[in-house]
Amino acid sequence: MAAFRSLLLLSLVYSVIGNEANFFDPCYKDDINCLSAATEAFLEKTHNGVDGSQIKAIDPFIIPELEVLVDEEMGLLFKFTNLSVTGLKKLQILDYKMDTDKKSVVLKTKADLNIIADLNIKFTKKNNKSFDGLYKATTTASGTSNYGYSLVKKGDNEIYFEVGPETNTCEIIEEPTVTVGDELQAALLNDNDARQLKSPYEENKVNLRKKTLCKIVDSAYVVVINNLRTLATTLPAKRFFLGLY
Repeated sequence: MAAFRSLLLLSLVYSVIGNEANFFDPCYKDDINCLSAATEAFLEKTHNGVDGSQIKAIDPFIIPELEVLVDEEMGLLFKFTNLSVTGLKKLQILDYKMDTDKKSVVLKTKADLNIIADLNIKFTKKNNKSFDGLYKATTTASGTSNYGYSLVKKGDNEIYFEVGPETNTCEIIEEPTVTVGDELQAALLNDNDARQLKSPYEENKVNLRKKTLCKIVDSAYVVVINNLRTLATTLPAKRFFLGLY
């Protein structure tokens, strides 16, 4: 059964990418231009996901529900629903470092993202008073993923990657643009508790917005890395790198 699933995934990947795609031209590990083009081509061609595989849709990336404790001291909690992130299919590779001695990789990326969601703002220290409305944001996010790998020979006598778990970090580049719906904005302006929180929020507004957006980006980035991991463990390592072993 496992062999059948591997063959199914392999055929699905081929059907989406195609043998003629530049993605299948292997790169030297230090050729960042080649690696960038290959990865970006894969994300562009598979952004809708691949049915029957672990390659999931990333653009739009849908998060049904996400809670973010924006500031514990203020008691400010954001609950997003029907959250949609677009722009990941245009994700750019900023840097790729593979240490063949330590069997480790550092991958740095950047993406211009548009985010829209239904937002519930809750004041946890004000009897859980809450407000609902529309949330929109545009931002440029940089992500760094660190992970280890090993090379194993499988039953077809080919050498494959086995990729370990990753750690991801997020950075929002420059100040993001964030807006809320008119009704939500009016409700906050007309509420006494909201007005009391406005000053402390405004003092650290940029950092709080970046923190919130990184929580969203982290959720999406995990799926992007999972898609890359799925591909890396489906095809022989020689399909990706020249002179690796």
